[in-house]
Amino acid sequence: MGDEMDAAAWAWRGWLTWRAAAVLLSAWLALHVAARLADALWWRPRRLEAHFAAQGVRGPPYRFLLGSVKEMVGLMVEAASKPMSPPTSHNALPRVLAFYHYWRKIYGPTFLIWFGPTPRLTVAEPELIREIFLTRADAFDRYQAHPIVRQLEGDGLVSIHGDKWALHRRALADAFYPDNLNRLVPHVGRSVAAVAEKWREMAAAGGNGEVEVDVAEWFQEVTEEAITRVTFGSSYNDGRSVFAMQNQLMAFASEAFSKVLVPGYRFMPTKKNWLSWKLDRDIRRNLTRLIGRRSDEADGEKAESGSFRDLLGLMINAGERTTARAPVAKAIPVHDMLEECKTFFFAGKQTTTNLLTWATVLLAMHPEWQERARREVLDVCGSDEPSKEHLPKLKTVRPTTSSAAASHDSRNFFSGKLQGEISNLLQIKGAFSSSLRC
Repeated sequence: MGDEMDAAAWAWRGWLTWRAAAVLLSAWLALHVAARLADALWWRPRRLEAHFAAQGVRGPPYRFLLGSVKEMVGLMVEAASKPMSPPTSHNALPRVLAFYHYWRKIYGPTFLIWFGPTPRLTVAEPELIREIFLTRADAFDRYQAHPIVRQLEGDGLVSIHGDKWALHRRALADAFYPDNLNRLVPHVGRSVAAVAEKWREMAAAGGNGEVEVDVAEWFQEVTEEAITRVTFGSSYNDGRSVFAMQNQLMAFASEAFSKVLVPGYRFMPTKKNWLSWKLDRDIRRNLTRLIGRRSDEADGEKAESGSFRDLLGLMINAGERTTARAPVAKAIPVHDMLEECKTFFFAGKQTTTNLLTWATVLLAMHPEWQERARREVLDVCGSDEPSKEHLPKLKTVRPTTSSAAASHDSRNFFSGKLQGEISNLLQIKGAFSSSLRC
């Protein structure tokens, strides 16, 4: 009996020992995780602030978890709520990048801002920008977009590297040769003519021959149609349904970015997130089916000569194309084709729409140039739809659009991620560097 009691006592002590060890291990793990989180979310940002402050670089103070995002969103919302003054001003910086304009006046051309716990060094000094992009280019990688943006833009040419980038670049280059783009001119011409005809009907219905329209919304239709034809070619109708879903996904993303971002919120099963996840799945499923059908029809496509070469067809046939630099052909996986389709829609739609809108605004601000351009188009094209033969003869329209493109240049803002350590202002590994050309 005594032996049994001793055995039970030893078993009890052993159980208590293991339990105590488990509790201690759990407590140690919890403290370790808490310490790592505290360092990542508070102490490391404070150390970075002190490091840059010692070099004379300051900025808005880091706020726990959110960084400078709350202030940035507030400044952007405030700027967007007021009309530009004067309305004809070309100084769009205070409205487009209100936070930059505001903080630059306070902290100077080089300052530090925070996207959550991630620092971003904002640079506008020409000499420092030159050093970053010329003498230190190998130390900077492409900026990695927010996960919500990456879901929209896809993992295409703008974000891939190395041999994979070279393969995609080689496969897609033919689509953007002048001979191939010229075949797209009639389609774009018909799209624009259809929009103009709708405007004419709306003006006639108004009774006084005038109508007020939001040209940005109408230009989106033209841009979507052109990009869909460039991407899908003969599968244009199927591509339109896919890009319609992509439009809805972009609307959800835009709404999410108009609010203060809460870390981890995109993983919460909210109604908007469920809809976004469903749209993303549907987009991928439909694109995969479309790519499968086009792959089955690839032989028929290759037999056609003189037709427009769309991006999807070029990617499907990439496995059969060899060059002097790439004597061994490599096929592009279906997943990569899917990502490229998303990339070209996301990258091309809004920038082209904004350019067309800005060109229209400039022509409205300078009616004499508007009249000259209109008279030239009527003289050159007459009642015919514009064609590739007409384009070189448009001596006024071409420099007008070029000037609009120069003043609307989307490359005024560059972002890159620091890969290694650089002396002086750029000494913190992992910090982001941005440059703005004013």
